Amino acid sequence: MDKVTLENELLFMRPLEDGDASAIQELAAAPEIAANTFVPHPYPPDAAGEFIQMGRERWRADEAYVFAIIEKSSGRFAGCMGIHLDPNHGRADVGYWIGLPYWGRGLATAALRLLVKFGFETLKLNRIEAGHFVYNPASGRVMEKAGMRLEGRRRQYMRHHEQYKDVLWRAILREDYEALATTKRKEAAED
Repeated sequence: MDKVTLENELLFMRPLEDGDASAIQELAAAPEIAANTFVPHPYPPDAAGEFIQMGRERWRADEAYVFAIIEKSSGRFAGCMGIHLDPNHGRADVGYWIGLPYWGRGLATAALRLLVKFGFETLKLNRIEAGHFVYNPASGRVMEKAGMRLEGRRRQYMRHHEQYKDVLWRAILREDYEALATTKRKEAAED
């Protein structure tokens, strides 16, 4: 797929670029990022460049689309969000992280809403899913605001920092997305 840019009033999302390496290196080094994701801590010196290269390779292969999240008000790199495809089943899973200075600004929710739209309208998926550790309810709220429903708890589903951890799994189906869009159109027509 060609280069794609997604945009709303808070942010725009674009493919990762070499120039993002220093911001990724700085933001991903925070222990709070590693506590909630699989970003390593301490963050290795060459990891950002390798992450960007891997993102490009997966994009070219149409396996995954990893986006830089750029906050519009500052023009700064704020985090990453990717959608990883399973085309045989018409589904994808989403992963993301937002740098600490950008927490609480609504960027993760705004970005996930854009990615869900991209997944259903451009990629023609039937299902988009994501998981979060049970001790990270903020991530769950982001998913809920993007229309994802809780499907259940996967006990000791992931090994993270040498411990098996429970994950809450959420998903949105194409029919859910279409129903939300219909409701929004009706509400807009009533205003």
